Amino acid sequence: MTLLQKLLPKEEKYFEHFNDMIAHIREMAEAAHAFLSEHPYDPELLLKLKPLEVRCDEINHKVVKHLNKTFVTPFDREDILALIQRLDDISDTLLGACIRVEIFKLTEPIEGAEKLTRIVLRQIQELESAIRGIKDKRDTLRECKTVKDLEREADNVYQYLTTRLFEEERDAITLIKKKEILEILENASDRCQAVASTITSIVIKSA
Repeated sequence: MTLLQKLLPKEEKYFEHFNDMIAHIREMAEAAHAFLSEHPYDPELLLKLKPLEVRCDEINHKVVKHLNKTFVTPFDREDILALIQRLDDISDTLLGACIRVEIFKLTEPIEGAEKLTRIVLRQIQELESAIRGIKDKRDTLRECKTVKDLEREADNVYQYLTTRLFEEERDAITLIKKKEILEILENASDRCQAVASTITSIVIKSA
């Protein structure tokens, strides 16, 4: 392989990494939704989340390594880096929310957690379609707008749930534990919106 060939972009590899990452994240969202929807909590679902998060970290590192080896990229380097790192943020956040159930030794359900994870899962499904659209040079602004609309829905659900939590939960320690998990799930929705904003930036620049 010549030096020029090494420096030319391997576009298929970048898009392969993006698609692999969002597919793993969708699996994580499905497992997180199932985990937080069932009671008692199923530890097998939590075990499924951990290796998926590790795979996302590995993909993140591969993309960064690939960027360091090529001068020409399919779109702006900073957008590639932002996209893969913000995707990785979603995986970290989903695992963080679920693993706190184990850390906090919660034995009772968290009201509304399944609603937030359902919203996040819907956002990720829209992002999966949007990421495929980047490669096809398709207008993905509709999917990105849907992600933003769902983020506002998650905000409203979170506010409602925390209000009910403070009204109904009598044990202060349990309240703190549940509120933290709900807050992290709402943060996962925010991180989905950050990915949608990055995709929007890529689409506008390439238009």
